[in-house]
Amino acid sequence: MKKIKNFISSPFFSEKVFPEIKRFLAVVFFTMIYGFGVSWFLEQSAVPMYTGGIPGIAQVVRDIIVKSNPDFNGDIFMSLFIVTANIPILILGWFGVSKRFTIYSLVSVVIQSVVIGIIPKVDLGLNDPSHALLASVLGGLLIGVGVGGALKYGTSTGGFDIVAQYWSFKKGQSVGFISMTLNIVIATAGALITGGKVHGGVQIGAGLVFSYTMVRLIVTTLATDKVHTAYHYLSVEIITENPLEIIESVLYKMGRGVTLTKVSGAYSNVEKTKIMVVISSYELQSMLEIINKIDQKAFVISRPVKNVHGNFKRKRIA
Repeated sequence: MKKIKNFISSPFFSEKVFPEIKRFLAVVFFTMIYGFGVSWFLEQSAVPMYTGGIPGIAQVVRDIIVKSNPDFNGDIFMSLFIVTANIPILILGWFGVSKRFTIYSLVSVVIQSVVIGIIPKVDLGLNDPSHALLASVLGGLLIGVGVGGALKYGTSTGGFDIVAQYWSFKKGQSVGFISMTLNIVIATAGALITGGKVHGGVQIGAGLVFSYTMVRLIVTTLATDKVHTAYHYLSVEIITENPLEIIESVLYKMGRGVTLTKVSGAYSNVEKTKIMVVISSYELQSMLEIINKIDQKAFVISRPVKNVHGNFKRKRIA
């Protein structure tokens, strides 16, 4: 028992083991939120709606098959499709992004396939066309929180997130436009396939399917950006009276260069140091933890950076 207590209180546990435990729990929690957003809201809606990425493609392919074969087990198909389609993408992530990032993404993919394709769906009473707007907003919100939360902790929900990370790391560019295009293609294909469906004597047109899916996409994007702005860089300013330890941690633990400025508080008239550093948005959580351990009174400002040029190292994210 004493050995366990000593291990838990050791620097190795706090710096190496605990962050990984927290990251693992985060990817499990946020992936389940993502999966329930798809399974409990989009899939249960009277008006068909589609998520993005691999699960969205799985929905489209399933609906094509179900249209000609109503007895087809679409849930099991989606589960298998999500895992199988992610295999080449996970290989890309393993060699091109980060092994740790890919392992956590694999965990997320497995949880997605279980939640979306195997766990029984819960009937939340959203089985009337008049409830479609509520289903699209709540489903989009859960999906956005799930994706953003996973990204915040240096993991992903797999699929196109890994491709985006690969491209961002190699080229230093966002692929948000491509992601948006893929989502619109999925929404259009789904609308064309399921449009004309009759529910309770009411025909649901393709335009309605497309419109509610786009509402879902907008809500998801807003929620993801609120939780975590993906594939961007941040300029962080830290105003502190204890700069040396923070500078050392940023330089050697995070591997980022810093710029220093002497400042003073107008009210206290105490001289302080302003530390300016540019980081990937994935590193913000780690940096805040470092700062909080050293100086809980430090004043920290972070703002988005559109482009970074010059001597800036694009690091693997996890």
